[in-house]
Amino acid sequence: MNTFDFNSLYQKDYQQSTGLLFIRTYHKWHNLVKDELKQLDITHPQFVILTATAALLRRQEWISQADISRFSDMDVMTVSQTIRLLIKKGLLTRQSHPADSRANAILLTDEGLEKVNQAIPLVEKIDQTFFGKLSDKTALFNQLLITLETEDD
Repeated sequence: MNTFDFNSLYQKDYQQSTGLLFIRTYHKWHNLVKDELKQLDITHPQFVILTATAALLRRQEWISQADISRFSDMDVMTVSQTIRLLIKKGLLTRQSHPADSRANAILLTDEGLEKVNQAIPLVEKIDQTFFGKLSDKTALFNQLLITLETEDD
């Protein structure tokens, strides 16, 4: 076994590294979600965009690609590419935005709404099982995540 200097605060105990623990946990959860969504022939980013679209359309009549990008916290290029794929799959449509001539309105098709309504229970079940291991600490965990998410950079 080689011994060498490893310039890390956590070289003796990687489980003290919050970032490493967070990314390993995220990947474990994400792999469960990806595997479940495969059976519906959608990727996780496609699920996020379909779900964001459905959530936004419940609040307002017309939404743009920029609205979806802000709501999902995904970069505009990824949202644009994914929307193009979802249009090809017949899950979304694009039409002229009635309130903004520079933007397109993004709408769910009937098939898109059906796909969202199939996928959400699958992902929520994963969430309940995966994060349910925290039992009575789930609300605290959520609050801590909200704190990190809303913290100014």
